[in-house]
Amino acid sequence: MTDTTLTDPRAALDVTLTAARLAEPVIEGANGKRFTFGPTDFKLTEIPDPHALPPHIMAQPVVDDAQSLITYANRFSTEDSLLIADIDSLRVMACLDYHASNLDEEPLAPSPRKHTATLQLRESEEFKRWNDIQGELIDQMAFAEFLDENANDIIAPEPTVMIEIARDLEATQGVNFKSSTRLQTGERSIVYETETHTKGEMKVPTQFTLQIPLFAGEAPVDITASFRFRPSAGGLKLGFVWRRVEYRRQAEFQQVATRIAEGTGLPVVFGRPA
Repeated sequence: MTDTTLTDPRAALDVTLTAARLAEPVIEGANGKRFTFGPTDFKLTEIPDPHALPPHIMAQPVVDDAQSLITYANRFSTEDSLLIADIDSLRVMACLDYHASNLDEEPLAPSPRKHTATLQLRESEEFKRWNDIQGELIDQMAFAEFLDENANDIIAPEPTVMIEIARDLEATQGVNFKSSTRLQTGERSIVYETETHTKGEMKVPTQFTLQIPLFAGEAPVDITASFRFRPSAGGLKLGFVWRRVEYRRQAEFQQVATRIAEGTGLPVVFGRPA
């Protein structure tokens, strides 16, 4: 070390920086690039990576309906693109930059898998409204009001019949219910008694059918529900439960995934993306 280095702070700093650069000659850059820091003019020299992928699109949009996914996939898909349908999460993912198939003569090579488009199916507003009270027994007046408000969703029995049932339920508010029996017609007869000991009878179907979309943006389907009753001295509790609705949901999801495959010409795999 010269006397000038000892007396000139700037020279000492240059020596220190040079030593630090030589101690850590490899510098990490953007997008996974690496550089060496050589002593000659201290210029950065890129280190080539034989496994680096070429520049690629990085985008993962989420769409709201099947047609939007078809439109997006048709714009960006290649012969290696793939659909993965996850029935557990109700998602259909278009993997647009998926790995190349083994049908080519070239050896298999990985792809970035950074460009996807996903359809996240959501429950329709109609299904949400009914499903919120499914499985519960509620006050007859509240149930009558619900039937009256949503009678247009019902196709069997006729909506007018359901409205009439709702009115009958309102008319029996405050009476004592005694029993419930099943009739040969498939209906239930609920016997009640007024405060003046006048007996009456009300007939209610054991089940009804809705025609509503299960998923937002999809066509309506038929769903069957069973009425539930609990006559008691304190009043009548009513409700309903779905009949095999989960099977219907799974079938609808598979139809949506198949329709997307037909609209895009892409193969579909049912499972979960890794």
